[in-house]
Amino acid sequence: MKKSASGGMKAQEGNDDIKACYEVFLNYNCNAKCAFCSQGDFDKSLNAPLREILRRILSGYKMGYRKVGFTGGEPLVHKDIFKVLAFSRAVGFPFIRVQTNGIKLADREFAAGAAGAGLTYCKFSTVSHIPRVHDRLVGVPGAHEALLKAIANLRALKIRIGMNIIVTRETVGALPATVDAYMRAGVGDFVIIYPVIMGALKKNIGRLGVSLPEAVPMIAKAMFLSRSRGINSLCLNVPPCFLKDDVNSIIMGNFNTVVTDPTGRSWDLDENRGESKIYGKPCSGCAMKGECAGAEASYIEHFGWKGFVPFKGKIDTSAGRREEQGARKYFTDNERCFVEILNRENGIPTARVLELAKDIVLCRDCEDGNAVMSAGEALIKAGLIKRAEKKGVYYWTLLKPGLSI
Repeated sequence: MKKSASGGMKAQEGNDDIKACYEVFLNYNCNAKCAFCSQGDFDKSLNAPLREILRRILSGYKMGYRKVGFTGGEPLVHKDIFKVLAFSRAVGFPFIRVQTNGIKLADREFAAGAAGAGLTYCKFSTVSHIPRVHDRLVGVPGAHEALLKAIANLRALKIRIGMNIIVTRETVGALPATVDAYMRAGVGDFVIIYPVIMGALKKNIGRLGVSLPEAVPMIAKAMFLSRSRGINSLCLNVPPCFLKDDVNSIIMGNFNTVVTDPTGRSWDLDENRGESKIYGKPCSGCAMKGECAGAEASYIEHFGWKGFVPFKGKIDTSAGRREEQGARKYFTDNERCFVEILNRENGIPTARVLELAKDIVLCRDCEDGNAVMSAGEALIKAGLIKRAEKKGVYYWTLLKPGLSI
């Protein structure tokens, strides 16, 4: 139940001591037509053949990766997706993720099939919590309803859930409300993505493009809202000079991820993170230069350097970490996992908690007692469990057996 990084500018999910993720693009075709899609110009006919996908999965494992991710396009429309998931599990990957719009997972049988094949973590993508807005921007009537069904299906299957929220001019003002709505639906962590201007978004930049000075205040509010309720949140593609009081919330590097696409091309995200970025006059003398790879060239082309101000002196990384007082209404995946364990066996020691956690897909990244202590402390404060010490060993008891959070 080790918590995913909430700071340190890392995009990793879980153990930093192993290579984070081997990412495989299965295809570029999709069952949606998102007006903000970065892959709008990609060849939708490109689908990696099953034999090549399996070869890549095995190669990633041999290279030392213990997390594998599948994306697209829409990876769940690949005809061999269940075989891909099952092979990943058979090879030995303990962490198997898909990134999806959720439409396919609205079908309960399909969701159960994905979970049964090996899925352990699902990262949904969305743009709004308002059905008509979401459906219009995704280009599929009923897409929002399908997304909510997908979340409910995976929660019932005890699959861990995260969400990417893409920022557009039409939705930026409601970002805090969007985060709130999906927290209520059971999402356990968020990445708010300021999109790169390419593909479909480039074609729709006049309608959907929003500058960083306009977007960042709402991004910051949305992230603070989630963290104030104990839910992890980060942001992507926001330069640190726009979030000086909360730079730990920015994903800027240490992806430790290799990506392969349907053509067989492969690249390292860390080695190529500055490929499309540039430094400008405001970057001169900035304390974050180097850590920050600069601004997206496509962004500067459309919006210029307004709002870019260099860091000077010491960087404060302590902001944005306050917790909401009073009764807890939202819980992390680690905390949900802990309650699930105690529903199976109550009044057990930390060692037994760790042992049982290995069989629960909801979290599946336990490594030591520190994760148990962290989640346990939060649940004690929430009045849901108690801890007792016997001969130097902590025992954990769920106060209301059968509780679901």
